[in-house]
Amino acid sequence: MAKAVLVTVSLGVLKAGNIKFTPSLPDWKQEVIDGMGFGLLDKCVMQWDNPDAAVWPEEEWIELITPKGENSGKWTTFFNPSSYKGVPMIVGWAAADNARYMETQTDEEVQSDMMAKLKAMFPSITPPGRYIITRWGSEENVLGTYSFKIIGRDFSNDSRLLQKTVENVWFAGEATESVWYGTVNGAFDSGRAAAAGMLEVLSASTAGW
Repeated sequence: MAKAVLVTVSLGVLKAGNIKFTPSLPDWKQEVIDGMGFGLLDKCVMQWDNPDAAVWPEEEWIELITPKGENSGKWTTFFNPSSYKGVPMIVGWAAADNARYMETQTDEEVQSDMMAKLKAMFPSITPPGRYIITRWGSEENVLGTYSFKIIGRDFSNDSRLLQKTVENVWFAGEATESVWYGTVNGAFDSGRAAAAGMLEVLSASTAGW
């Protein structure tokens, strides 16, 4: 048996029950896992090879305001990193139900939907030379993106309990961070803190050898 185990899988994987713990996790730990929010946010990143293809303004954030309807919330928030990348580039976001639907579409359908929204703002925009689409909800080792606060729950307490050890099993990841949740640095810091705690306990247990 391992002297210590560090679990750093996503909250989505824990929620799905894809890992079997023997013995089972205590009720208080399972309640936190089931009760915390874990969302889905996907991106479509488009890049143009022609430097003159950037027909949009230089502002970093671009919002499309549309009448309320079936497609009003799909591909309406865009980030413009062109000045950082040195090439024309646009990043679009799809969240929650829109992201879940997007993950059932083909790459061509996703590109077509996003281009339709961009054309509504910039009629002369041309198709991108290349694109990348994320589908985090369909990634079996992630099953979503990151945790979020739910009304009526104490996120700080939930993240503390999610991080709390169960015998020799330690937990880390962005969802165990009450401040930097939903970030890479939060996940990294939590893992480093857990590793330091494990080392301290293991060092103390072997000090008398």
